[in-house]
Amino acid sequence: MIARGYRYAMLMASLPVHPTDLFSISQTPLSRVRLDKHLSQLDGKDAMDLMRIEELLRWSQVAGVSDEFIVDKSQQAISAINDPFLRDLIIWRLALRTLVVALRKRHAGFSPSAKNPFVGIGSGLGYIQMNWQKPDFGLGLRIPWLVQANHLLATNQTYALEKLQLGIVWQHYARVSGQHYFDFPAVVIYALRWDLTNRWVIYHAETAVKRFDSLIEKAVAEFTL
Repeated sequence: MIARGYRYAMLMASLPVHPTDLFSISQTPLSRVRLDKHLSQLDGKDAMDLMRIEELLRWSQVAGVSDEFIVDKSQQAISAINDPFLRDLIIWRLALRTLVVALRKRHAGFSPSAKNPFVGIGSGLGYIQMNWQKPDFGLGLRIPWLVQANHLLATNQTYALEKLQLGIVWQHYARVSGQHYFDFPAVVIYALRWDLTNRWVIYHAETAVKRFDSLIEKAVAEFTL
């Protein structure tokens, strides 16, 4: 039987390298079917942990799911992960989501109260609750991108806001990947980065179609006039 460490080193070596610039790609480095084939080499416990992590981050993208449900599921998933590096990685990702959700809710007119509090994950939650009306929730010095994100949301630049979020996460994953190369956390980071490339390809394609349709409608209207 091949040792776990050596097998994961072979697994990582067999995967195509992620691009440096997320926004330069037009397709994922490999299909999900091929990625899953590589991931089938994971041990049972590691495979379950990866599935739990990926499902957790997908829940955060599903419309109609309550924040309370996501927080509860997040806490369950985090407590089930033994690796401290991976726990911190997931908490960081969910904390970022908490900040963006807070911006969106405030923009939509939501105001937290004792009966209807704002819930989320991360060390910034207390700042958000205490500084709800401040543009950066009092976190601008610690988290500079909050000011830009708030401006983009206030000016309805949704495409730029989505791109900003993806870029922040992409850069963070790229930075922490330097701590792991041929172990299970490296595999998890690779899979999470693949998910970002897939989201960008889909989002970029959908945006391009909408822009094309808009141009066609405008051209037809001008021709009619």
